[in-house]
Amino acid sequence: MKIVERIANELHRLQPTLPIYRENQPAGFKEPSFFITRVTTVSRPELFERQNRSYYYQIVYFPDPAKKTNVQLEVMEEFLLDNFLSLADFAYIREREFTESDGALTMTFKVQLRAYPQRETTMLETMKYKGGLAGGSQTTN
Repeated sequence: MKIVERIANELHRLQPTLPIYRENQPAGFKEPSFFITRVTTVSRPELFERQNRSYYYQIVYFPDPAKKTNVQLEVMEEFLLDNFLSLADFAYIREREFTESDGALTMTFKVQLRAYPQRETTMLETMKYKGGLAGGSQTTN
Protein backbone atom coordinates (compact mmCIF):
# COMPACT_ATOMS: atom_id res chain seq x y z
CA MET A 1 0.00 0.00 0.00
CA LYS A 2 1.29 3.45 -0.88
CA ILE A 3 2.02 5.97 1.84
CA VAL A 4 -0.56 8.45 0.56
CA GLU A 5 -3.22 5.71 0.79
CA ARG A 6 -2.21 5.05 4.39
CA ILE A 7 -2.51 8.77 5.14
CA ALA A 8 -5.96 8.85 3.53
CA ASN A 9 -7.02 5.75 5.49
CA GLU A 10 -5.92 7.34 8.76
CA LEU A 11 -7.75 10.59 7.96
CA HIS A 12 -10.86 8.61 7.02
CA ARG A 13 -10.64 6.67 10.29
CA LEU A 14 -10.41 9.94 12.22
CA GLN A 15 -12.95 11.96 10.18
CA PRO A 16 -15.11 9.46 8.24
CA THR A 17 -17.60 12.05 6.95
CA LEU A 18 -15.08 14.38 5.28
CA PRO A 19 -14.05 13.95 1.62
CA ILE A 20 -10.34 13.39 0.97
CA TYR A 21 -8.85 14.61 -2.30
CA ARG A 22 -5.55 13.77 -3.94
CA GLU A 23 -5.93 15.72 -7.19
CA ASN A 24 -7.19 19.22 -7.91
CA GLN A 25 -10.88 19.23 -8.74
CA PRO A 26 -12.04 21.18 -11.83
CA ALA A 27 -15.29 22.15 -10.11
CA GLY A 28 -13.57 22.88 -6.80
CA PHE A 29 -13.48 21.07 -3.48
CA LYS A 30 -16.52 20.16 -1.43
CA GLU A 31 -16.01 21.80 1.95
CA PRO A 32 -15.19 20.81 4.62
CA SER A 33 -12.57 18.43 3.19
CA PHE A 34 -8.93 17.35 3.15
CA PHE A 35 -6.40 17.55 0.33
CA ILE A 36 -3.21 15.42 0.47
CA THR A 37 -0.05 16.12 -1.50
CA ARG A 38 3.56 14.96 -1.31
CA VAL A 39 6.06 17.79 -0.88
CA THR A 40 9.46 16.11 -1.17
CA THR A 41 11.39 12.90 -0.52
CA VAL A 42 14.89 12.58 0.94
CA SER A 43 16.87 9.34 0.73
CA ARG A 44 20.08 8.70 2.64
CA PRO A 45 22.08 5.57 1.79
CA GLU A 46 23.09 3.14 4.53
CA LEU A 47 25.04 -0.12 4.61
CA PHE A 48 23.98 -3.18 2.61
CA GLU A 49 21.92 -1.22 0.06
CA ARG A 50 19.53 0.04 2.72
CA GLN A 51 18.14 3.56 2.70
CA ASN A 52 16.80 5.90 5.33
CA ARG A 53 13.91 7.66 3.59
CA SER A 54 11.99 10.73 4.70
CA TYR A 55 8.74 11.47 2.89
CA TYR A 56 7.28 14.94 3.46
CA TYR A 57 3.55 15.46 2.93
CA GLN A 58 0.99 18.20 3.32
CA ILE A 59 -2.59 17.87 4.38
CA VAL A 60 -4.73 20.92 3.68
CA TYR A 61 -7.99 21.23 5.58
CA PHE A 62 -10.68 23.34 3.93
CA PRO A 63 -13.32 24.34 6.53
CA ASP A 64 -17.03 24.78 5.97
CA PRO A 65 -17.42 28.33 4.57
CA ALA A 66 -20.87 28.67 6.16
CA LYS A 67 -19.37 28.46 9.66
CA LYS A 68 -16.76 30.52 11.54
CA THR A 69 -13.51 29.70 9.75
CA ASN A 70 -10.97 30.56 12.47
CA VAL A 71 -12.77 28.46 15.07
CA GLN A 72 -12.92 25.47 12.69
CA LEU A 73 -9.21 25.77 11.90
CA GLU A 74 -8.24 25.93 15.57
CA VAL A 75 -10.44 22.94 16.43
CA MET A 76 -9.06 20.86 13.53
CA GLU A 77 -5.46 21.75 14.40
CA GLU A 78 -5.92 20.57 17.98
CA PHE A 79 -7.75 17.46 16.76
CA LEU A 80 -4.89 16.54 14.40
CA LEU A 81 -2.27 17.28 17.07
CA ASP A 82 -4.04 14.90 19.45
CA ASN A 83 -4.99 12.14 16.99
CA PHE A 84 -2.95 12.12 13.77
CA LEU A 85 0.15 10.48 15.26
CA SER A 86 0.92 7.39 13.19
CA LEU A 87 0.01 5.33 10.16
CA ALA A 88 -1.32 2.03 11.50
CA ASP A 89 1.29 -0.74 11.63
CA PHE A 90 3.61 1.26 9.38
CA ALA A 91 5.28 4.45 10.64
CA TYR A 92 5.00 7.37 13.04
CA ILE A 93 4.15 10.90 11.93
CA ARG A 94 7.07 13.23 12.67
CA GLU A 95 7.80 16.97 12.57
CA ARG A 96 4.21 18.19 12.31
CA GLU A 97 3.92 21.88 11.49
CA PHE A 98 0.70 23.86 11.05
CA THR A 99 0.09 27.09 9.17
CA GLU A 100 -3.07 28.97 8.27
CA SER A 101 -3.38 30.70 4.92
CA ASP A 102 -6.31 31.92 2.80
CA GLY A 103 -8.85 30.39 5.18
CA ALA A 104 -7.30 26.88 5.10
CA LEU A 105 -5.17 24.91 7.56
CA THR A 106 -2.00 23.29 6.20
CA MET A 107 -0.22 20.56 8.13
CA THR A 108 3.23 19.56 6.88
CA PHE A 109 4.78 16.40 8.30
CA LYS A 110 7.34 13.68 7.75
CA VAL A 111 6.99 9.91 7.45
CA GLN A 112 10.38 8.32 8.06
CA LEU A 113 11.26 4.72 7.31
CA ARG A 114 14.07 2.39 6.33
CA ALA A 115 13.91 0.77 2.92
CA TYR A 116 15.46 -2.59 2.19
CA PRO A 117 16.19 -4.05 -1.25
CA GLN A 118 13.60 -6.56 -2.39
CA ARG A 119 15.25 -9.78 -3.51
CA GLU A 120 13.58 -12.18 -5.95
CA THR A 121 15.83 -15.11 -5.07
CA THR A 122 17.06 -16.65 -1.85
CA MET A 123 20.62 -15.58 -1.17
CA LEU A 124 21.70 -18.68 0.78
CA GLU A 125 19.66 -21.79 1.43
CA THR A 126 22.27 -24.23 2.74
CA MET A 127 25.92 -24.26 3.55
CA LYS A 128 28.18 -26.97 2.22
CA TYR A 129 31.22 -27.83 4.24
CA LYS A 130 34.31 -28.86 2.31
CA GLY A 131 37.39 -30.36 3.88
CA GLY A 132 38.31 -31.04 7.50
CA LEU A 133 35.98 -31.96 10.30
CA ALA A 134 32.99 -29.99 11.43
CA GLY A 135 33.75 -27.86 14.44
CA GLY A 136 36.92 -26.39 13.06
CA SER A 137 39.52 -28.90 14.34
CA GLN A 138 41.24 -31.49 12.23
CA THR A 139 42.90 -34.70 13.38
CA THR A 140 45.26 -36.96 11.50
CA ASN A 141 45.91 -40.62 12.14
